[in-house]
Amino acid sequence: MDTDWTRYSLDAGAVRAGHSAEPVTDCRRAFALMLARISRAKKYVLLETYNFADDMVGRIFAAALTRKAGEGVPVFVIYDAAGSLDTKTEFFDGLRRAGVAVGEYHPLEPLHSIRNFFRRNHRKMLVVDGLEAFVGGMNITAEFAHREEGGQGWKDCVAHFDGPCVDDITVLFWESWRRCRRTARPVPCEAWSGPVTGGVMAQAVSVSGTRNRRSIRRGYWHAIENASESIYITNAYFLPGIGTIRRLTKAAKRGVDVRLIMPSVTDHPYVRWAAWSIFPKLLRAGIKIYEWQGTVLHAKTAVVDGMWSTVGSHNLDHRSLYYNLELNLNLLGEEFGSKMKAAFEDDLKNCRPVSLSDCKGKGALFNMAGRLLYWLRFLL
Repeated sequence: MDTDWTRYSLDAGAVRAGHSAEPVTDCRRAFALMLARISRAKKYVLLETYNFADDMVGRIFAAALTRKAGEGVPVFVIYDAAGSLDTKTEFFDGLRRAGVAVGEYHPLEPLHSIRNFFRRNHRKMLVVDGLEAFVGGMNITAEFAHREEGGQGWKDCVAHFDGPCVDDITVLFWESWRRCRRTARPVPCEAWSGPVTGGVMAQAVSVSGTRNRRSIRRGYWHAIENASESIYITNAYFLPGIGTIRRLTKAAKRGVDVRLIMPSVTDHPYVRWAAWSIFPKLLRAGIKIYEWQGTVLHAKTAVVDGMWSTVGSHNLDHRSLYYNLELNLNLLGEEFGSKMKAAFEDDLKNCRPVSLSDCKGKGALFNMAGRLLYWLRFLL
């Protein structure tokens, strides 16, 4: 394996040094870490999420944010109007009364433009004091809490990190804030000033509607094209276009170990049906496909050769590419990549492999519906 990380990065000049980072694959631990960092905040807290629910987890976070605002620490929250559709306005009004500045992204109003209706804020990030941050796929909902705690035990992954890229996602937060209906102005945010002790290289990559539309996808493509040993992808809503399929199949045919983990249980079953329609092509090319068992898989991660990793909100589907605001953190080097590779291999223990006979056994109606849904994937 080539240990030069630059070959895997689409834009090596934009990668920043000096990060400490860890992948957090247990949602209970991720929530605990996020709440602990909120409780320690001294300067400000920035939380951006697609779904902020008025449930067990949402109320715990609301209480933590309220306490911090009560201490005089500026707290800013962005939620997506469609993603948080089931959360009543009174929940967010309560946060505002407690001193939390709340922004609603693209409200669902009769006179709101159709274009904005489809453009949703799918990012998930938490920044505390400009010193450390979390980026991943978890919403602030009980779906990600363990079943023994009353949640649904969804599977996801978050990158917890410090370093200069904290600045970059802070800038993205304020870009989202300017597009929101809100009641408060931004607070001055100092540049990251923590000690540069980490050895992880990182780059924040984002999609903002039509701007930078293909930045995350092109990063995937570049890493896949330069893979020499392994490509491990975990993706909740896997509906890739022809370009991604072509690159994955070419990699497998040149001897790269390509493995995909997909959900067997999902909150959007029609996406799973559509994905199954392309499984035969992938399997015939030598790609290994696995389905996560037991709970809903919601993660969006990848690791290539144990050197290039990505964690975030971006699904390999049409909606993430063309409509949503998305955020991923790309991390370069073996220090983080080896942890991602080990986590993927551990996840395989809870997966069932998919075979060509499984695809044939789905039946004609399932296969026809899947092909139709895949053809209509730009609507899903």
